[in-house]
Amino acid sequence: METLLILGGIIFVFWLIGQMGGGSSNSRTNGSSAPPIRKEPERPKDVYRPKQSPTAGSRIKFNEVAGNRNDGPIDLVGLHDAFTGEALNKALGLYQCTSCKVYYHTESFQVLRQENSSQCVACGSSSIVSITAGQQGVGGGRDYNPEVITLANFRSHFNRVVTFEGAVRSVKVSRRGTDYAVMFENAVWAKGLKLVFFKGSVGAVGGPSFIKSLAGSTVKVRGLLVNHPSFGPQIIITQRNMILEVRR
Repeated sequence: METLLILGGIIFVFWLIGQMGGGSSNSRTNGSSAPPIRKEPERPKDVYRPKQSPTAGSRIKFNEVAGNRNDGPIDLVGLHDAFTGEALNKALGLYQCTSCKVYYHTESFQVLRQENSSQCVACGSSSIVSITAGQQGVGGGRDYNPEVITLANFRSHFNRVVTFEGAVRSVKVSRRGTDYAVMFENAVWAKGLKLVFFKGSVGAVGGPSFIKSLAGSTVKVRGLLVNHPSFGPQIIITQRNMILEVRR
């Protein structure tokens, strides 16, 4: 009898332990559990997303743009007045053609304005500007070498500075006695090609006696060839150095 009671007590103890273990398991099962993991909705691939701005440590670099500089004085070495052929001198005032880059002294530009409609004798442009002291010209400068013309082709070179060589047929004096024409053709003043000396330049080239002495000579001259509406074809000079050669 005692043996049965002991066995029953042991069985009861095991049963009680089993009940306690099952309750603990159920409490863990039925209790609060960890929250479920939420998945981010997938973003559509065709949506624009701006790029992130540079961080504080990054630097934006800009390329330097080099400009055209015209600093510094004008370099006139080896350059000459396109009208007279005289070496350039800043003290005489300077003008420059912006198209072909030749230079003129102020007095030469005045001749162009009066006798050639302010057109450049090298290229025909009217874009001639004044160059002030200490200022650099527009893109440097160049010399002008006049084309050599003859009696056969001079009519295709009007409004240009040319070089001409010809025999002097006669020397004519204007009615007012102040202007002279050295004729290269046997024609009246208004018809033939001539070298003209206006009142203001007679003294500069040597005076009336020198001009008259050119009769019968062969003269080589540099000057502005124009076709005056009243006085016909003529070569204009203002300085003695524009008469390049005289052969008697």
